[in-house]
Amino acid sequence: MNLIKGIKALVIDVKEFRHNFETKGPTVAGLEPREALNRLRMFSDEYSIRKRKFDSYFSGETLFGLPHTQYPLLVKTASEIELLDKLYSLYSKVKDTIAKWREIPWSEIVNEIDKMVETID
Repeated sequence: MNLIKGIKALVIDVKEFRHNFETKGPTVAGLEPREALNRLRMFSDEYSIRKRKFDSYFSGETLFGLPHTQYPLLVKTASEIELLDKLYSLYSKVKDTIAKWREIPWSEIVNEIDKMVETID
């Protein structure tokens, strides 16, 4: 049955994906933030592919009355990707905001200071 073969293949693929995430992903020590963000995007895209397969196989298991296969490594990776996405989104927003502030002429700082303080808060 193709469904069962696909599930077995996905189990193996998820283990390999998790290993790659841990060894080559955005949490590898010593990465520059931009590189980590690029890796996060790449692994997020790869996660999406596996998530679609998971959803398809889950539906197939339900349809044929099979027990649902658990993918704890996929769940763990999804959680970490979500948290890292929030972290790096904040990082990007801070970097962009600081870059905008650097472009403000000194003569206009007095007019902008209240907005800046509000943004910091």
